[in-house]
Amino acid sequence: MNAADFSTNRHSAHVHMAMYTASKHTDLYFNDGNIVLLAGMSYFLVHRGLLARHSEVLNELMRSMDNTPTLEDRPVLTLPDPSTDVAHFLKAMYDGISFITYDSEGFPTLSGLLRMLTKYKVHHLQNDILRGLSNYWPTTLTQWDAREASVTGQDGTYTPRDSLPHPIEIINLAREIDHLPLLPSAMYDLTRSTPSEAAIGFVSPSTGTTIRLEFADLLAVLKGREQASRFFSTFIVNNLEGRQPSRWCQRRKDGNPVNKRTCQIAFEAITFEILRDINGIISNRTSDPLYAMAEAEQMQIRDDLLNGEASPMKTCEPCRVEFGAVVDAAKADFWQKLPKWFDIDVSPWG
Repeated sequence: MNAADFSTNRHSAHVHMAMYTASKHTDLYFNDGNIVLLAGMSYFLVHRGLLARHSEVLNELMRSMDNTPTLEDRPVLTLPDPSTDVAHFLKAMYDGISFITYDSEGFPTLSGLLRMLTKYKVHHLQNDILRGLSNYWPTTLTQWDAREASVTGQDGTYTPRDSLPHPIEIINLAREIDHLPLLPSAMYDLTRSTPSEAAIGFVSPSTGTTIRLEFADLLAVLKGREQASRFFSTFIVNNLEGRQPSRWCQRRKDGNPVNKRTCQIAFEAITFEILRDINGIISNRTSDPLYAMAEAEQMQIRDDLLNGEASPMKTCEPCRVEFGAVVDAAKADFWQKLPKWFDIDVSPWG
């Protein structure tokens, strides 16, 4: 972006009209300021040196000003951005970004600010926000597991929509600011919705408008969903169906034939439970292969009672540890494949 991208101040009748109707911002108005930023129906009296220090784009725009209108005896630079976004943008440059939050309620402010920081090339603040976003839309499996734990209640109920922005919002924002590392985890998040839900979009709680994906991204999400489903089906066939106990199984030498088959029976019960996806329904995590693979291991250590009896899915420790290693490897492989499944070129990843 350069000065030519903006309408010049010197020949715009609209600028003069806006100057007489705009109101000064109550907070971002400094008596010792030396430049006025006009945006929408608000103007901001701020410091030229601070703007030039943080933004090469604004510095270029200010250097190109000549014969510009004045307001309160200061030159006026008109920005074509919403006044609310400009206010957050200036606040971030003056006070930092501690006022933003990464939850669904704070997303309109965060997204508007991030667009401004990207547009005006305020790289250090842009990077700070992107680092915060990466805690919830990460590039590593470890961060993803931590994110999932943070939005899971003590009763095991999974409620990310109560706290995090909708993945469609993240995907659209990532495209707008051209930050691809956010896309694979956001797209995977969306694959856990039904295809119809992904296609229909969702109603923004802040604006009441329906937000949808671009067609190319919707197609990528649906293709990735199919790939994830195939991976999980293969995992079940190769690692659960007909699984034999570990060679170090503690029950292998049990003289009781029933007890000897306890771990094998447990794997059969786990397979049946995973295929029914009962735990996913209860915890609101259906169509979630990463969760389901981890859950296949967790079932082996729970003390849940079934009809008053101990869980039939408990294996001995050697069998559980051996299967746990299989799960860890499968999850890592699954995560590593996400960018390819969604046709996103991201490096580094995983």
